[in-house]
Amino acid sequence: MFRVRVEELGSGWGLVERDGWGDVFDALKRPRLVRGGGDGEVLMIGGLRSGFAVDSPCSTVMILRLDLGRMEWEEAGKMPMEMYKCFATAAPGGSGGQGGGNNKVKVFGGEGRVWFSGRRVSGRMAMWEEEKVGGGSWRWVEGIPGYGDGVYRGFVYNAGFTEIP
Repeated sequence: MFRVRVEELGSGWGLVERDGWGDVFDALKRPRLVRGGGDGEVLMIGGLRSGFAVDSPCSTVMILRLDLGRMEWEEAGKMPMEMYKCFATAAPGGSGGQGGGNNKVKVFGGEGRVWFSGRRVSGRMAMWEEEKVGGGSWRWVEGIPGYGDGVYRGFVYNAGFTEIP
């Protein structure tokens, strides 16, 4: 781990913004940024709202790619509906799995891979992997250690000591 002060970075911060980007941000609920697979790419992951109201339920998870060279967004992927339904939890009186329930999905990753975990999905995580051409591929990763509320946080470290010659 390392630490650096903002003043030491040199040029400081610059506003990255374009007309029309508001529509992109308004379409996603709880967006997260992750480093893309290529240099100069950023991925934004969030729930795709089914309407324009602030409290609209989500219909799936959307991945958008920002090309920093061109400053343009493009759709990189959408979580398949069968996979998304596994993350959905029925709210009281809700439609569970139809986008109307509590379907919080934890998102993390980097370098072209995005991982998704949730309370309803134990022992596995969904993974999206960016491909060179087109969008990306979705798959389940099985055998993830966890507990009733989801996967463990952090990582497993197996320390050991061997004989010193």
